[in-house]
Amino acid sequence: MKVGDSVRKALLDWDQGEVEAAMIHACNAVNGTAKKAYPTLGDAAAFTRLLRANYAVLGPMGAPGVDLVNTRFPVVIKNPKAPGGKPDLADVVYGIHRCSHGHGDELPEGFELVSNSAGPTQVTRMEIERGKVRLSDRIIFGLLAVAVFSPINSKQSVPAGYWLKFGNQPALEVNEWWGRAEDFAAIVALEPLPLVTLDFSAWESN
Repeated sequence: MKVGDSVRKALLDWDQGEVEAAMIHACNAVNGTAKKAYPTLGDAAAFTRLLRANYAVLGPMGAPGVDLVNTRFPVVIKNPKAPGGKPDLADVVYGIHRCSHGHGDELPEGFELVSNSAGPTQVTRMEIERGKVRLSDRIIFGLLAVAVFSPINSKQSVPAGYWLKFGNQPALEVNEWWGRAEDFAAIVALEPLPLVTLDFSAWESN
């Protein structure tokens, strides 16, 4: 499936309230992009490398206010790829969401997405406890932005009328934003956010 088709399906599913289906297609859009960006790498390495290379997009769109580079989550992920050996957001998205959906399995309990993307702009709600991380459903749009803004997808397209939204800025028409990751940085600069590193190190000693 073309990356553009995955983006279109994700946006349609989210609009219809099918959050899990939207997440599946968002992961597919990232996976398709990662394969093109890093053709010599395996799926896990390519997927997580693409997300880490685009934390400047994924963070503001999918987890505003969270320092994705330095935050590590208190969950068990098989073979995490983040520096330091503990899972970062890329590991969580791939190891839990991408792998579960890719294998046709149910999402593990405690990893369901929190519905708050339709609420106030630039507000992230996550529910985190030992072994469980419920991300905001804003992560769907963060993943789609990574795919849409990646220069390698500059030739992709969707039908007219599909858009992404950042903060209080005008809607970003998808067909006008393929491949424009560098331009998105200027949009983010209009609404700067503090970056908070989520620290769960104290949990390790309890």
